[in-house]
Amino acid sequence: MKKFLLWLLVCGFVYNHSFAQAKTDMPAYQMFNNMLVKPKRGMEKKFEDGVKAHNAMFHSSGPNRATLSQITEGFKSDGWYVWSMGPMTFTDMDHAPGGDAKHDADWDKNVDVYVEEYGESHFWKLQDKLSYTPPNYNPSHIDVWIVDIKPGMRYEFAELMKMNKAVWDAKKYNFSSRVFFNELWNRSGQDAAVIFNFEKYAEYDEDIKFKEDYESVHGPGSYDSFWKRWHLCVEGVNEQMRKFIK
Repeated sequence: MKKFLLWLLVCGFVYNHSFAQAKTDMPAYQMFNNMLVKPKRGMEKKFEDGVKAHNAMFHSSGPNRATLSQITEGFKSDGWYVWSMGPMTFTDMDHAPGGDAKHDADWDKNVDVYVEEYGESHFWKLQDKLSYTPPNYNPSHIDVWIVDIKPGMRYEFAELMKMNKAVWDAKKYNFSSRVFFNELWNRSGQDAAVIFNFEKYAEYDEDIKFKEDYESVHGPGSYDSFWKRWHLCVEGVNEQMRKFIK
């Protein structure tokens, strides 16, 4: 009888321990929910102010933290903005403030009245093992490459991004190379994104001698080999520059 009771206690401990782990072992990743929004022509400033006030009230911290950026050049620069919430997980989406009466009423009153059109919404998951983020990362501008990966070639693309990250890690650049994968299937060529940050456009006139840096890490001829492999696995890229509205 004592052995039987002891066995029950052990089973109960194992079950409770496993159940507790299942509840506490949340997935460790960073994901952003990005939504395209186009304000009415001539209403951009009122739209920006409305979003900033809304974010301060309902999206100021934690996984619901939200930012607003304007697409200034390149793909979708014809009036579109990006409203982004995160970093978060899918579980966090179940607790987002959308659907709350006060939250939705504020958006309708102070933001939606200035909106011409809503665009697509996507989930973008950061790939830590492929990315380099400099210390104190808080960009004012970003340069986004939206990458169309050929079918079946995501693994090859990831291998290239690992090689790219090795250069950033070695040279300690003060700008980012952050790689994201789109978590939603799509046929519009939005499979991955590589994000570089900058503070001033003048930085594009500087020569950081990246080819030399790349070959100092991976050897002579490796830079040209990288781009040959890139074209084998990438169908194309849509580039856009964004300015954060602060």
